[in-house]
Amino acid sequence: MRWTLLTGVKLAHTIIFGVMFAAIVFLLYCGLTNQLSLWTALAFGLVSVEVVIYAGNRFRCPLRTLAEQLTPEGQPVSDIYLPPWLAARVVAISTPLLAIACMILLYRCSRGSS
Repeated sequence: MRWTLLTGVKLAHTIIFGVMFAAIVFLLYCGLTNQLSLWTALAFGLVSVEVVIYAGNRFRCPLRTLAEQLTPEGQPVSDIYLPPWLAARVVAISTPLLAIACMILLYRCSRGSS
């Protein structure tokens, strides 16, 4: 039962990562192309919820904690279906992209959408 649940956690984590990373890339695209829309606001809201959850959990993914609890003792913890080198760098890659996207979007919004 534990491995089935762990597989579900890893699958959910992978899907959530994909959606969140796509939203960050979309926000960057919207800022660079000055194409602000309802979709931009929805992507920003989605990413904002993720940031609040992550920060509220002391900058630790709650799914990582759950995966650690479900992994048998002595086994390596894997909480997402990504290559290990990429999984270890998700935050280091996505955080600067999100920061850049937010700065560009803030600039675009402060100047109007023209």
